[in-house]
Amino acid sequence: MHRRWLVRRTNREFLEHLSRNASISTTLAQILINRGIKEPETVRSFLSPSIDDLHDPFLLNGMDRAVERIKRARERDETVFIYGDYDADGITATALLLSELRRIGIRACYHIPNRITEGYGISKKGIEKAMACGADLIITADCGISSGDEIAEITSQGMDVIVTDHHEPPEELPPALSVINPHRTDSAYPFKYLSGVGVAYKLIHALAIGLGRSGSGLEEYLDLVTIGTVADSVPLTGENRVFVTYGLKYLNDDSCRVGIKALKDSAGVRREMTSGILSYTLIPRINAAGRLDDATGVVELFLTDDEEKAEAIASLLEEQNRERQRIEAEVYESACRMIDPGKLDSAIVLSDPSWHQGVIGIVASRLVEMFYRPVFLFSLNNTIAKGSARSIPPFHVYKGISRCSDILLGYGGHSQAAGLKLLIDNLPVFKERINRIVDETISPDDLVPVLEIDAGVKLSEVNFSLVRELSLLEPFGESNRIPLLGAKGVEITDYRVVGNGHLKMMVRQKNVSIDTIGFSMGELIDLLESATTFDIVFTPSLNEYNGTKSLQLYLKAIRPSIE
Repeated sequence: MHRRWLVRRTNREFLEHLSRNASISTTLAQILINRGIKEPETVRSFLSPSIDDLHDPFLLNGMDRAVERIKRARERDETVFIYGDYDADGITATALLLSELRRIGIRACYHIPNRITEGYGISKKGIEKAMACGADLIITADCGISSGDEIAEITSQGMDVIVTDHHEPPEELPPALSVINPHRTDSAYPFKYLSGVGVAYKLIHALAIGLGRSGSGLEEYLDLVTIGTVADSVPLTGENRVFVTYGLKYLNDDSCRVGIKALKDSAGVRREMTSGILSYTLIPRINAAGRLDDATGVVELFLTDDEEKAEAIASLLEEQNRERQRIEAEVYESACRMIDPGKLDSAIVLSDPSWHQGVIGIVASRLVEMFYRPVFLFSLNNTIAKGSARSIPPFHVYKGISRCSDILLGYGGHSQAAGLKLLIDNLPVFKERINRIVDETISPDDLVPVLEIDAGVKLSEVNFSLVRELSLLEPFGESNRIPLLGAKGVEITDYRVVGNGHLKMMVRQKNVSIDTIGFSMGELIDLLESATTFDIVFTPSLNEYNGTKSLQLYLKAIRPSIE
């Protein structure tokens, strides 16, 4: 896919000022400026995140009322019902709330809806289960913001509802006792990008303060917060960066939760857990249950201290993940056959009755990566089309589909991902309208992906010290991607294809040569015959072999030099 190369540049004088005053290299200074970090004080807090940097949870609208209601439930020995969601964010939020409420002596039960039979949000079955449990108070976890009618029904039954959610709110908030969501239009909370489990954590933090505790001791839940935060691809900045930095320590500790240890063993994870490793090992297995079946077992995995039970659940998740991969591959191939790359609309809208509803979101994400435009995939059942949408940064997909609300049966989500439901008969109208909305909202240039290069460097500047310095940027994730550096006019002195189609090269600039590997880039070998010098984009790393460490560049892009 063609990409526009964009090198971030800053006034040299300011760059050197920040470098000098924050005691960092100009390369790291440029990377931080690209991430909106431009003052020595904010540099220090970003590179050394502290639990003390978390904001007062009572700054969130509705927190006072929520804490008072939970305290009253405790005093009156009421039953609290946690209504969660079926993805990793909702599951971890549910487990966190259950753990803390039970720990402080509150009787708590829960429900995770079945994606296929109940769908997203509060369902009739879930309400019936809450009533059967004798619940007096329902707390939602990563859902509820778009369930106004269902919450009105719950309150008419004499139960109170506290909504904890992070999805975009509708114009009219649900009629709950308290709605805790940093995206509320009347919210002045300093950090808008909490995950669902992040909002849940803020609730138990506020509750601890309301019960006369400082909130210390809650750090043990940051493993769950980390899983949900990384899974939901919210920005790893601000409070999320604090959560994940601390949570990874708990995930890597030998005394981690029994369920997490079983999951790591089942997934064959032997390395130190990073946000990247977490995202392609544990998280797909956690999500597999909710995509194909019932995710209740995953909540139990996080709650149990029984090793045999944990191993059994982890083993089941392993099987479900393999089945998910098989189904996903079939749906992806089917969707690709429907697309003519030479006749692409601004938005890709596809549907099929054979597609499994649980995987169309993942397939949509893969199609966005391939064709770089918003994608809407629908699974058809009788008269209803249930869809998952994924977008590109220039297009806010929730705002886009909200302009189609008159033909939708329901929808919810945020800027880059959403779910929606409509009558099958309205699919042609939706396809025409969403394409018009995309065309009105973004330009044709926005449909060409940009390769954002954090800083241009000379190969002589790439050394062990720089690699160590760049590691301070971890954990990596949304809004804090692994840095990409660019070098112009390098020579390729040796190259070959190794392993499973990997491009192995030695790059040289003046008297500096560095080993380089381009994973799955072997097809570019013919390009290396087309010029004498090249521009490259890479991430520097340390390669260790037989106890010896050496510099190695992970190649991300290459082109003949442009003067």
